[in-house]
Amino acid sequence: MRLLFAAAVLCISATAVQAVEVNTITIGGGNVVEFDVLAVAAPPALPGLCAVTGVVDKVWEGSAYRTGQPLLLSVPCASYGLVPANVRMDGIVPVNVRSLQQSHHGMARLTNEGVLLWRDGGRSYGNWGQVAGYRVLDPRMLPAMPS
Repeated sequence: MRLLFAAAVLCISATAVQAVEVNTITIGGGNVVEFDVLAVAAPPALPGLCAVTGVVDKVWEGSAYRTGQPLLLSVPCASYGLVPANVRMDGIVPVNVRSLQQSHHGMARLTNEGVLLWRDGGRSYGNWGQVAGYRVLDPRMLPAMPS
């Protein structure tokens, strides 16, 4: 059932996702959700916006989302870049498209309308730390860190 939902959403939104603007609000807030990734559709040309469909697994902050709710996110992606999405002083670092397509779990800071917020809210969310925009949460895909 989840896969059918994901396929339908991807078909409907494959071209529409390119028109979505990335929100760079300078303050925290919004909603922070952890979710299972169902499917990822890359744009025809990179860099661009990947359409990520998922289902909310946990709501960390905010009241606009609930567990089990479907998500459709427009995530900046490229053939280069870091595994996790990140924000720097000069803008957004896109998620590596291959890592995004292979991921099974993610976390995002969102507006009530589902637009990514690319500034952290100044608090940590369990072991995941702060969240700005989109994060890949699959430990098997993150670079090894020295102890």
